[in-house]
Amino acid sequence: MWLRKGVFSLVALLCLLGDTRADITITQLANEGVIISDGETRIMIDGMVVEPYSVYGGLPENAAALFKQAAGPYSDIDLALASHRHHEHNQPRYACAFMQSSEETVFVSSSQVLGLMREKCRKFVTTSPRIREIDPQYGEPEVFEQGGARVTVFLLSHGTRKYASIQNYAHLVEIGGMAVLHIGDAAMTPDDFQTAELDQREIDVALIPFGYFQPGPGSALINRYLDAPVKIAVHIPPGEMEEVKLHMTENFPAVTILENPLKEINISSAAQ
Repeated sequence: MWLRKGVFSLVALLCLLGDTRADITITQLANEGVIISDGETRIMIDGMVVEPYSVYGGLPENAAALFKQAAGPYSDIDLALASHRHHEHNQPRYACAFMQSSEETVFVSSSQVLGLMREKCRKFVTTSPRIREIDPQYGEPEVFEQGGARVTVFLLSHGTRKYASIQNYAHLVEIGGMAVLHIGDAAMTPDDFQTAELDQREIDVALIPFGYFQPGPGSALINRYLDAPVKIAVHIPPGEMEEVKLHMTENFPAVTILENPLKEINISSAAQ
């Protein structure tokens, strides 16, 4: 198992509580990419991104080298997931390379994501038993288990007009006795969150695109559907990081930002 350095953690808080056990570790990658681990099972969401895309970031050289080798934080990934087909969430060429280097990883995603991958590695995508397509519908999530984790996949709209046809998946990962929610690029559509019954689920950690914290409907959605004890703001363009940090410090000081790829946070149920 990779020995982690430079970890941002809740150790001080846990010591005050008399329990230094970290039930899960979340490692920041690029944009909305994360690895969630309980020390046994390792799940990566939106993590097969290496190059910058539009205003969004990629990986620094050291992290890109580890990705290409399926080493360091990218080693021993049991399950890889992609919320949708946009290139700041999944880059087909790199996804093909990673899946062929990481011989045990199972990749589960939508027909749109896998369709773009087939353009880069058709034979592998069409023949590998480690590539699995799912098709959850509104109000009909798909549930499966991988290693020691249980994953519930919801369809949440990416938006209207040019985004209306995008299959955007939210993932609720139950691992290490905790529940972590990643919503991809879900539009701020209350009906979708209500249909998914997210207000009825116990969520310990919510990974929330930073746009939800800007003025507008996002705050109401967070309060009703995403009000987890631990909130982490994600999908922050590198060029806007300082401005976003200032805004969050002034308005949402309890929300965590993992600023750079490979930064980590250890979270214990004792702190919930």
